[in-house]
Amino acid sequence: MQIKIFAWILSILSFFAFWNPNAQPNNIPETRTYEGEAPDKYGIWPTEEFETGPRPLWFSPTLAKIILPFQRPVNGNVFSDSVLLLHEGKLVYEYYADGWDKDTPHPMFSVTKSLLSTLVGIAIGEGKIEGVNQKVIDFFPDAEIAPGQESKRNMTIEHLLTHTSGLPGDGDKVASEYPWWDAPDSGIAAFEIPQLAEPGKVHSYSSGPGSQTLACLISRAVDQNLLEYAQEKLFGPLGMTSVRWDAAKDGNTYGGFGLFLTPRDMLRYGYLYLNYGRWEDKQIVPADFVAITPPRSKAAQAYGYLFWNASLTPFDSSYEASGSFGQIICIMPERDAVLVRTGSPGPVTGFAYRTFGDILMPLLPVQGTPFEYFKDLI
Repeated sequence: MQIKIFAWILSILSFFAFWNPNAQPNNIPETRTYEGEAPDKYGIWPTEEFETGPRPLWFSPTLAKIILPFQRPVNGNVFSDSVLLLHEGKLVYEYYADGWDKDTPHPMFSVTKSLLSTLVGIAIGEGKIEGVNQKVIDFFPDAEIAPGQESKRNMTIEHLLTHTSGLPGDGDKVASEYPWWDAPDSGIAAFEIPQLAEPGKVHSYSSGPGSQTLACLISRAVDQNLLEYAQEKLFGPLGMTSVRWDAAKDGNTYGGFGLFLTPRDMLRYGYLYLNYGRWEDKQIVPADFVAITPPRSKAAQAYGYLFWNASLTPFDSSYEASGSFGQIICIMPERDAVLVRTGSPGPVTGFAYRTFGDILMPLLPVQGTPFEYFKDLI
């Protein structure tokens, strides 16, 4: 029994070492380029239903099962709840583990951050944000800049998009001293948290202060609740009907987590990026904004505009939205494909749950976020 418990603990810790966003490959492919509006490349738009087609020769379900474990292990580990592949606009592979199906929304964790990037692009296209170099302070004129924090006035939207704002990151204990999620205005509270570095100097992955500042910035820019704006400009046009997006105490949508999608809606979102922001006859996101995602960033290495260079196919220009427990939306331009994978920890009940929730989870880098929120999702 003790050996099994020890093995379970090791498997959980190994998972977080493997899926830690900062552990992604460091190679940064050349930036994709695109001018003007994207063409209707495939003539297929799964706004309501997906067309099905044959699997491409390069995709092997057997190999995928080795790389992305599909079966529930005995001792508790990460396993796939779903794996889907869209190729040239057609759904060519779809797998669900027991207890999951195409209609069940799945927690996205940090995939939520990528949606913020998309909404920034949409707001820029509408002229509600000047561009990524616009100063963050422009949207928070009521914020107080503490003595010694004057460099915060130089923080730009691009700093937030690359986690180089200088605000505390997930592993910084100082972040836990400022419970922005309980504040009357979570955006102001997050932005006012002391910086640990000047903007642009250090990459610090910030699911809390940085992401919440950006989420509330977008909401202020468009003068609308962020979820309502996303429903109108993004989810609705794409036919993404499964969306749930949780909010902080003040009603502002969480920026670094809180999103729930079905795997098919994840495919729709990835397909939007495969088509350089076009959906049917409309350019939803400016093509040039999509084309630089993720951009080169010396400080952020393989991360940019809240996307990662792909961990599964690191040798081309593939890139992905990714979240804890292996949530992946991988856009593969060279393959004309989108790969979606959702995952969960293995069975965590009884003693195993208490071990995870009370002993292991506090050791993970979640400072600066509402701990109980994540604990309730496990």
